[in-house]
Amino acid sequence: MEIENLIILASMTLLLSLISSLIYKITKIPDVVWLMGFGILMGSGIQYVDKGLFNQLAPLMSILALSIILFEAGINVDIITLIDCFGKSLVLTLATAFSSILVVGLAINLILPQDFTLIQGMLLGAMIGGTSTVNVFSVLSNIESSISNISNTKIMLTMESIISDPVCIIVSITFIKMILNPGASIFERIGDVFSSFILSSILGLAIGLTWSTVLHRLRTHPYTYMISLAVLLPSYILSEHLIGEGSGAVTALVFGLSITNFNYIMGKLGRPIKVRINVRKLRDFHEEIVFFIKSFFFVYIGVVVTISLKYTSVGFLIVILLVALRYLVASLIGKKLHFTREELTISRLVFVTGLPSFVMSQLPQIWDPSGIHFIIPGIYPDICMPIVLGTILFSGLVAPMMITKELDIKRKQDESKVDVVLDTIETPIAAES
Repeated sequence: MEIENLIILASMTLLLSLISSLIYKITKIPDVVWLMGFGILMGSGIQYVDKGLFNQLAPLMSILALSIILFEAGINVDIITLIDCFGKSLVLTLATAFSSILVVGLAINLILPQDFTLIQGMLLGAMIGGTSTVNVFSVLSNIESSISNISNTKIMLTMESIISDPVCIIVSITFIKMILNPGASIFERIGDVFSSFILSSILGLAIGLTWSTVLHRLRTHPYTYMISLAVLLPSYILSEHLIGEGSGAVTALVFGLSITNFNYIMGKLGRPIKVRINVRKLRDFHEEIVFFIKSFFFVYIGVVVTISLKYTSVGFLIVILLVALRYLVASLIGKKLHFTREELTISRLVFVTGLPSFVMSQLPQIWDPSGIHFIIPGIYPDICMPIVLGTILFSGLVAPMMITKELDIKRKQDESKVDVVLDTIETPIAAES
């Protein structure tokens, strides 16, 4: 692939990303659809780019995407809000993720037994069992423009997407380790998950608190927030090497959370030290970085996937299964935890996967390129693509109409009940007069 072609591809990707975000305001079709379509056109379509080169970039793209996306999730979390919404969000996350692992694992093993063992099917369920922060936020912002009083629901589902990222990533990597080392005990793997989560959180907290004091001292100097990337990426790699695969994602998340919640955390630790950090500037800068990385990653996925009618059909069948499963799980959880009407209605219908699923789908072919342990290691991106697109299209286009209709019906029912009560009260009064 000539360097000129790569430069033109990069320029067109950035322009398309901007244009598609503007088109979203009119059509409500998310930008990821256009970006992946562009990648498919450049790869499988007109073969403008070399797929082999893009496959070699898989480890680099995975590290960049995971670390930067989870760091962004961390810096956008207010820890007090996290604590307030944590219970509902955590239960919804775990119930959705683990039911997806079981149901998708069984379904894909029955549909494609020659391509997936049961545990490899459960790995696919772990990859797609969580929601995407970027896509969920976009969908809820669209719903918010037409439905009032969903601020608590928006916080709850955004928190669910933030929690689901490390949960699904760690569980996916645990399944991959079990596949690569089938002799290991399941209890050992569960212990590894908990120890990895705790140790990587401690490492992220230590680095984040330390870096916060550096940002405070350098707040009058330019480029300090750009330098945060120079700390983030080595921290991710250090965590992966010291603690184990999958720990870097949690370290990146806690690193970001520690910076924007430094004063609160230090107060709880009994050391009420104050720092001055321009959080808005940090978030604005990182939003630009995420825009850049997200644009290239979705085009990259479009380039490397292989379009197949068989896998696309299976992917859309799984989307139907996921939508039905989410409706059932959210209904059960919502009744047990006493969700509000808006929380119950919206959480049933908004389930949209995205970038984390694509990142995880790259790992089998990165860790087992020769296919010794996986039947077809490269099948995961091909299956994940229609699943992600299907959940985006459903949650972005169909779900808002269903939510609006359902809430309107319930609102009219409530109003009619109020009218009946008022009529009941007025009738005796009229009789007395």
